[in-house]
Parts: sequence; C-alpha cells; structure tokens
Amino acid sequence: MTVVIRRIRHAFPVIGSPVSLQSSHRSKQQFQQLVAQAASKSVASPIKDKERVKVEIDWFSEGIKNKPDADNIAKPILDALKGVIYSDDKQVESLTVRKHDTLGVISFWEEPLSIVEPLLDGIKDYIFVRIY
Repeated sequence: MTVVIRRIRHAFPVIGSPVSLQSSHRSKQQFQQLVAQAASKSVASPIKDKERVKVEIDWFSEGIKNKPDADNIAKPILDALKGVIYSDDKQVESLTVRKHDTLGVISFWEEPLSIVEPLLDGIKDYIFVRIY
C-alpha cells in the first residue's frame, strides 16, 4: 500500500504577470528576480538535494484567455526557485499549473487563505506558488 501525504512546505504570492518562456531575456530575468524575492521570504535555506518536491502554480489574471499558455510560464518560475526553495529543479517530481480568470467565479477546496489575499486587496494579476 502506498500512502501519499501532502503537506504545504512553502506558499507565497508573486505580484505581477508571469512571463512566457519565449519572453525577452531581460523581462524573464526581472520576473525571476520577483519570484526569487517572494520565495526567499518563506524559506531560510533550500530543500536538500535528495528531497523531492511537488510544485503547484496558480495564475490569477483578468481576462486570462489572451495570456500566454500555462506551460510556457512554468519554466521561468521553476528556474527562479532554484537555489532558493530547492537546490536543483531536478528535485521537482510533479508540476501543476492553473490559470484563473478573476472576472469569473473561482472556487477552492482546502487551500490556504493567503491564496486569495491579493484578490481581496484589489490585485488582479499575480501567481500563487505552493511547494509540497
């Protein structure tokens, strides 16, 4: 029998619109700095090399259908977390990326309240990252 226990190790918002894998080097670098800064507030040191992690990214934006594909925003975020949350992105054993249009109804089940705090503050474009 296999038992899977999911425990959030780190969860944090990154205010601003994510960049696509195809974005310019400069905009990618600026966004990755934002991600690394937000992540560093939730962790003292990276998760050890031998430990595996699961990453979930929720992207909240007004009018999401004209935005980049979810798969294209994942790699810059994962790269930004390297050295901050985990030592190497080879530690990521699963990845989930979801887009949410803030003009519609958004529902959650068993999520931390902090996932919607930016929305409650009037912020309409951000990502929320969870590391398990």
